[in-house]
Amino acid sequence: MRVALWTLLLIGYASAASVQSLGDAARKEKKRREENRNSGKTVRVLTDADIRPAPPVVYRPGTENDADANPAIDLPVMTPGAPAPNFSLPDRSGRTFSLADFRGRPLLVDFWATWCGPCRETMPEVEKLHRKYGSQLQVVGINIEGNSEEVLNYLDEGGYTFPVLFDSGNWDSIVATNYGVSSIPRTFLIDRDSRVVYEGHPQGLTEEQIEAAIAAR
Repeated sequence: MRVALWTLLLIGYASAASVQSLGDAARKEKKRREENRNSGKTVRVLTDADIRPAPPVVYRPGTENDADANPAIDLPVMTPGAPAPNFSLPDRSGRTFSLADFRGRPLLVDFWATWCGPCRETMPEVEKLHRKYGSQLQVVGINIEGNSEEVLNYLDEGGYTFPVLFDSGNWDSIVATNYGVSSIPRTFLIDRDSRVVYEGHPQGLTEEQIEAAIAAR
């Protein structure tokens, strides 16, 4: 009987301590928020986008994101508003296209390779954008491994209809280097005046950004 009584007393004490601890924590949090509000600090609430894992990519060897990089490769940075570097590349038939050929309407450029698993995952999304926006948006893929039977078979089997231009050398691709491509897939949205609007993973490009570029005159 005496043991049971002591047990009940201990449980009651622990419960009271727990409630008091929670109450102290609540008061501290309230005080912290008041101090932030009075100091004029902006408290940002984390969203799903902040904690969502980054989309998979294949990194260029020697870049700061490559664990074996030593030393890092110094690549240009394509910031919004920067002029898009010119290029001159052939399509599968050998016809050469340059950046100037696409001037006058928004251009989406997607760098990719068949050996890049994440590229294979995003290629269908690029195709959907091509079919959705039609003549309003010029979609062009730049393959960095070169025109080969394997690459052409991949495009044919996948039913990809957007134009594809061919550089070569994989990571030694001159155009990919000029665009500062440190990983693939890598997408650039370029406006009518050949200025970069977006640079990043294709899944990070929103339809709102595309439609804003289409609407801009």
